[in-house]
Parts: sequence; C-alpha cells; structure tokens
Amino acid sequence: MLSEIETLVKVESPTDDLSACRKVVATASDIAAKVLGTPAQIQEIQGRPVFWWGATQPKVILLAHLDTVWPHNSFSPLWSVEGNVARGPGVFDMKAGFIQALFALKGIEGSVALVATTDEETGSTTSKQFIKDISSKAQAVLVLEASLDGKVKTGRKGTAMYQINIHGRASHAGLEPEKGINATVEVSRIVLALKALESAEHGTTVVPTMLRSGNTTNTVPDLATLDVDIRSYSMKEFERLDAAIKA
Repeated sequence: MLSEIETLVKVESPTDDLSACRKVVATASDIAAKVLGTPAQIQEIQGRPVFWWGATQPKVILLAHLDTVWPHNSFSPLWSVEGNVARGPGVFDMKAGFIQALFALKGIEGSVALVATTDEETGSTTSKQFIKDISSKAQAVLVLEASLDGKVKTGRKGTAMYQINIHGRASHAGLEPEKGINATVEVSRIVLALKALESAEHGTTVVPTMLRSGNTTNTVPDLATLDVDIRSYSMKEFERLDAAIKA
C-alpha cells in the first residue's frame, strides 16, 4: 500500500493545474488496475477529470479527491518516510485515503463505487452538482479524507468566500502622492478589521488570503483586490459576518 501512496503523491496535482489533475487521475486508474484488476472509468465533468471505479448506480459511494492544495515544488524531497510518518503533497489530504479506499474494495462484491474529483480544494466548483446528484441516489456516502488524531469526521464547517475590491485614485508616488488615494493602505485597514471578526468561541475563522494591488512601483495604487476565506459551524455566524462585511 505504501508504494501505491508514494506513486500517487509523486504525481503533483494542484487544483489549478488541469494537466496535472488529468495526469494524477490517469495514474490513479493505473493503480486501480494493479490493485483491483480493472482500470477506472475517467469521466469529464464540466471540463475536469473524475475518477470512477465500480458500479454505475452504486448504493454505497466512497468519495475522494485527487487534487491538492500545494503548488508545484512545495516539498523537497517530494516524498519521504520517517518512522511511521510519510510526508509529501497530498499524503494527508487525501491521497492516502484514496489508496486505502482502493485496497478496501479488494474482494468486495456489490453495488459500490469509488469516485474521486479534482477540484475539491477550491470548493468543488465544477463537481458540486455532480456529487449531489450521485449522492442523492445512494444509500450511503463515505468520505475517506483524514481527520486529526485518526478520528471519524461526522461534520465540518461551512465555507464562505468573499472578494473585496478597493478603488482609490492613482497618482505619481514621487511627484504628487498627496493627490492619490492609496488602495493598498485602505485594504490594509480592512485586513485588520476582518481579522477582528473571528470568534474562537464559535470556531469561526476569517482568513484574508490573496491580495493584489497596484501595477507599478512608482504609482499610488488605485485598485486593491482581497480574497477572504471564512469558515464556521454556525449559520448565525455567517449572517453576522456577512452583515459586518457589507456594512
């Protein structure tokens, strides 16, 4: 099993690299042929590859994903094992879980399918409806993504994504900066205000992620764009945050 995990991990598959995601699904299909005797069916869902092995109308679905959050070259070496700990992009989330699912299917007869998407790390934008459709027809869906301390995950936080655009006024940074309105300065204030909206009591996190501002080094930037990742267990928390952000 460890060698199969290594093979899959060494095929880096960040979500935004479609070619890499196609390669990892093809590799997963080859591993399925080796472990289970037959390759997977590789489907296309809104232009993205999906791994499907097993029954066409399954009563039980083992749900996984093969994309990873890590950009290329995030790990050096790409794969390592120290004692009982393996390290590499996607070992924990969730290539090891995918391989465990493959091995769990050995010798099992019945209406079961292993399905793996390639856009989970960015919110399953293209596969969400596909997952809903196949899940609604099944009796059970088991997601084999790892949890902390080896526990069974029975629930998870909801996610809200915001993009905030700050419009300022451009001017020359050396000649007349006072005539500009600096979008970078303004967005920095918003970043601090957003962080203050978190609630440890409710498990609510507010994480400013990507920030893009300005076009040249000698110009007061007139536009800043900030992406924000918000997660919570509570709908009331999402409503509170939405009202605060839009205020």
